Amino acid sequence: MTDSERWARWTLGVVVLTVAAWVALVAWRGNRIETIAAFSLLCLTAIPRNSRRHFIKGGQLDEREQAITDKALLAGLRAVWLALCVIPLAAAFSKGWTGTLSLPVWALALGAFWAAMLALTVQSVTILVLYRR
Repeated sequence: MTDSERWARWTLGVVVLTVAAWVALVAWRGNRIETIAAFSLLCLTAIPRNSRRHFIKGGQLDEREQAITDKALLAGLRAVWLALCVIPLAAAFSKGWTGTLSLPVWALALGAFWAAMLALTVQSVTILVLYRR
């Protein structure tokens, strides 16, 4: 198992832990500003030594690992871009094109955290799938 695969498994575990913590907080406190605290668990993705492999002691990725990492990053960013296009369209179709939304600022931050989690999840799954080919 390569370092990239270990990072992908670790990241998926952190994402599952974060979602579980968020669901528990929402069940306990309701969907309020306090639920953002669950997303601090995403910082755990930086713990493994292999997550910063390129910057530690000059370790380099070989060509195959670099290509897989690039494809995975691109897939994650495409998923976030798709979500950023689909969500406003869904809101426009449900509220009408002239409708308005009142949204607290913490809800926007929550959306950014979900976008980061989506990117990490798609990136990790893509790495695991591409290494199995």
